[in-house]
Amino acid sequence: MKKTIVFDHLTANELRNKMNESQSRQQFQRWQVIYLSLTRNYPTEEIAGIVGISPGTVHQWVYLYNHKGAEALDLQGRGGRRSAFLSWEEEESLLADLREKAALGEFLISHGIRDQVEKRLKHPVSKDYAYDLLKRHGWRKIAPRPRHPRKNLAAQEEFKKKFRFFWKPPQRPSNRRISGR
Repeated sequence: MKKTIVFDHLTANELRNKMNESQSRQQFQRWQVIYLSLTRNYPTEEIAGIVGISPGTVHQWVYLYNHKGAEALDLQGRGGRRSAFLSWEEEESLLADLREKAALGEFLISHGIRDQVEKRLKHPVSKDYAYDLLKRHGWRKIAPRPRHPRKNLAAQEEFKKKFRFFWKPPQRPSNRRISGR
């Protein structure tokens, strides 16, 4: 059985303190793997069985600890904007410019917004970026209802007056045989 080799970035007491200070089970397991590898010198499969993870995960966490230090095992939050092209403030300033155009009565379409973002970034972005940007800042699609250019209001009112309120479906002929033949 293969034993894992752990570098001594932290002492056994510091690792025990890290385990006690853990806020979640996942964080505790990470420190427990390092602690067991350093102090007990168990094989990888045995550590995986004690902690309740796979041997590959044990190797992965030990590798992170050995090569990137103790900070690499700290869990990071899963939410938030990790890969944003523009900061929140830059997006706000872009939308402030667009708000002025909208106040003048111009239509705002996603292609125009995307073009302005690409000018600021100097590289292309996806089609969905403009929609996501607007959604993040609480903008929504407001479009006028379509109207026919040659509508006749008098004909519409006449149709409303003559429309039958109770509609009956057409009668289907029955498939029963007629008796007396």
